[in-house]
Amino acid sequence: MFSIDVFAARCKTAMAAADNRQAAAAQVLADAIATHGPEAIIEGLNAAVPPGASVGELIVHASPELTMLFARIPARFQSGIHNHTVFACIGQLKGQEVNTTYAKDGERLTVVERQMAELGTVLQLPADVVHGIANPGDETAFALHLYGGDFGAIQDERSLWDEDSHAELGFSFPALVQQSVKAMKKSDNNAGLTALVQAIPAAKAAVDALA
Repeated sequence: MFSIDVFAARCKTAMAAADNRQAAAAQVLADAIATHGPEAIIEGLNAAVPPGASVGELIVHASPELTMLFARIPARFQSGIHNHTVFACIGQLKGQEVNTTYAKDGERLTVVERQMAELGTVLQLPADVVHGIANPGDETAFALHLYGGDFGAIQDERSLWDEDSHAELGFSFPALVQQSVKAMKKSDNNAGLTALVQAIPAAKAAVDALA
């Protein structure tokens, strides 16, 4: 049975003993997927979050060394562009997750690379990454995201980028939802908007505000 507490302890022990903290976290995540299987990990993570949880409530562990976020990405969802300021490891448990990374080009952001996180794989992103994620599938995608720090403590250091102007904005989870809605409105992604509201009912206000 997958235990969030046991996994977090193993991950922090491995990171503390390693020269490369990110590689150590990624290995622990890959080992957990191989040992428990994706479905057992999903079951354990689902049990830790309330029904209809918002993005912020999907954090299942937070400590100075490690944040664990259970990413339940609705069908066709597109996120706003954001950063982390700490490294990330993405363990894909169901479906796929497309990561699009950006670089500053004058007043705009330009696409640098697109990477696909496939079922059972672990994708590593550097601390300075600016990116957005998307679920290209017609069903909810599940992943366990690990971050090399405490999201609560570093939230004021994080940024979002406006979907229209690419102006840099202060980060918050409600603001991330708002920019995600803007991204999907911009691409006429009604399927993604509908799935988002079904998954996170509180997002309906952001969708209605941009109607």
